[in-house]
Amino acid sequence: PSGGRDYVIGYYLLELVYWIASFLPMLIPFFNKIVFTVVHKSSRECVARYDEVFQFECLFKQYVNEWAIPVENAKEALHRLKDWLKISGATVHIPVEVRFVRGDDIYLSPCYKRDSCLINIVMYRPYGKYVNHRAYWSAFERIMSEAGGRPHWAKAHKLTAETFQQLYPKFSDFCKVRQTLDPKGVFMNDYMNRVLLIASSESHNHKYVNTAQF
Repeated sequence: PSGGRDYVIGYYLLELVYWIASFLPMLIPFFNKIVFTVVHKSSRECVARYDEVFQFECLFKQYVNEWAIPVENAKEALHRLKDWLKISGATVHIPVEVRFVRGDDIYLSPCYKRDSCLINIVMYRPYGKYVNHRAYWSAFERIMSEAGGRPHWAKAHKLTAETFQQLYPKFSDFCKVRQTLDPKGVFMNDYMNRVLLIASSESHNHKYVNTAQF
């Protein structure tokens, strides 16, 4: 949200109505429409440095899930997600974010060697409350995976190193570099063990334990 009015509606009011809707999920589409109409319906255009425009207020606590799929698969994937929402009757929060990124040569970039469409979904946690999102997450991840997707490294996903090895041509090369630069696993933790250590490899037999306190 930009501006005081939009911020009040797009943050404080949104959190309140989504909290109410956590008890009455059938109200979610109604609240979505109101917020979208008031805050997001009009188009906006801005030209500035990337670090000034490619950032925004993430609002209150939320569950997020984002995958990068080949750009040519974007249309079908979005239609499949829309169809699932319609057929399942699931009531979910807005928005579904869509952005496009050119391919690069970074070993573990979700856009490695391919132009990509990144699709992000969100379910807010008003006042920290748990909101059921598992069916939505499972359907989204299935659609993204079948579209050749790679998950965003900093967002929720269930994949392990075995799958990433198939998704990233340079995965093994990256792991060799990591092992060389961090042989004692100073920067490893449970999550890093899961996504970087192959179960059949020797390194898996001595997972790194990071006891640092922050």
